[in-house]
Amino acid sequence: MSALIQKHMFVIKLFFFALLCTGLAAAGAFAKNTCIDCHKDENFRVQNRALFDYYNIWKGSSHELAGVMCEDCHGGNSLKTNKDSAHKGTFLSLTSIEKSTFKVIPQRCGACHEAVLKNFVDSKHYTALLNEGTGPHCATCHGSMNSEVYYTPIVKRACAECHNEYTKNSPEVVGEADKILHRINVSRVFRNWINIHYSDRAPERTEEINGLYRDITNSWHTFDFTKLDEKSENLLNKSKSLVNKAMAEKRKK
Repeated sequence: MSALIQKHMFVIKLFFFALLCTGLAAAGAFAKNTCIDCHKDENFRVQNRALFDYYNIWKGSSHELAGVMCEDCHGGNSLKTNKDSAHKGTFLSLTSIEKSTFKVIPQRCGACHEAVLKNFVDSKHYTALLNEGTGPHCATCHGSMNSEVYYTPIVKRACAECHNEYTKNSPEVVGEADKILHRINVSRVFRNWINIHYSDRAPERTEEINGLYRDITNSWHTFDFTKLDEKSENLLNKSKSLVNKAMAEKRKK
């Protein structure tokens, strides 16, 4: 290889090395997030325990695993090191009790959870939220970052805040919610078993159950308990039937 070619090869390698370093530096800059850098500070454990806990709830959550960062939901600027600058713009505070803030939450969550939002905007809860600013919103049941949707005691407790004997605001709602959620939870156990047993044998059966399950988990947010009662009973009966069929097939072998 001539000295000229060697020189050219060296220049080319040097160019790509510089390009790689630039890319890594840019990636490092892109990955920097002052929201995280600030709120993971151990000092918050004493100064503001809520903010410290919010960070730790997010850490390792499904939102973090999906790449959802603080600014995706709360706005602000995650590149600014100054608190006031970082919280400027469309910043949504976790500690705000302003009615105007509550109205924004469904749209923020709905940016990712589109099917849920579509159902929620058809509910009386959403109407109350827009008109009065006091209706329940996503965080009322789910918390700021809680992805465990059907923890029945949590939902019942949230319902009972408004629907109770003292307010006389449809107190029967809590019992109806409990019944429907119980069916969904039992169906979820059956569904997991069905997905394992039928995934290869009869995938159309898993598709049917998964479709019914997705539909009811999304349409739950309409809070139309008349329809949800029918849907939850249908889901449970079909799930139970498939499990019974599978058990019968096993016994024949």
